[in-house]
Amino acid sequence: MNNLSGGSQSPPANPIARRPTWPLQRDCLAFYGDPRVANWLHANTVDVACPWPLHVGAVPVSHILIHKKCAESLVRVLNAIWDAAGKSLDTIKKLRYDVYDGSYNLRVMRGGAALSMHAFACAIDFDAADNPFHSPHHVFQHDSLIVVKFIEEGWVWGGDWLPGAVDAMHFQAARVHG
Repeated sequence: MNNLSGGSQSPPANPIARRPTWPLQRDCLAFYGDPRVANWLHANTVDVACPWPLHVGAVPVSHILIHKKCAESLVRVLNAIWDAAGKSLDTIKKLRYDVYDGSYNLRVMRGGAALSMHAFACAIDFDAADNPFHSPHHVFQHDSLIVVKFIEEGWVWGGDWLPGAVDAMHFQAARVHG
C-alpha cells in the first residue's frame, strides 16, 4: 500500500504502555551499575534539559544530570508538566517547580549504609526548603502536578513514605516495594 496518502498511520502510543518498570532499590546496583567504579559517571549519565529555567538558590541550572536509563522518562515527565502548566513560566514559578535541589550525588542513604538513589543518578529533588525531609508539612501533595506526572511515569515519590521518613522533595526511578 502506498503510504503517501497517509492512510496507514500507526495509532498514537499509549502513555501507560511505555511507562517503565523501575528496579527495586535493592536491585539498583545490578540495574544501574556501580557508581563507585571509575568512569561510571561519564559512561552512565546524560544531561537532560528542562523546558523551563531551573535554579539552585540564585544559580541558574542548565540541565539535570540523570542516568541514561531514566533520561527518556524524565523528558516525558518534564514535558508533561510544562504542557499541563500551559507552558507558563509564571505558573511554574508559582508552583515552585523551578527550584531545583539536585540529582546525582555519590553518597549513602541518610542514616544507613546502602547507596542513596542519588548515587545511581536515578533520583531528583525539587524545592527542599518547602518540602523538608521528615516533615509532615510540605507544599507538594498527592494532587500536585509534579507528583502526578512523576507517578504517571512510574517514578516513586518520597511523600508516600512512612510518616517518619517522608521526603516530599524527592522523586526516584526505583521502587521501594515489590
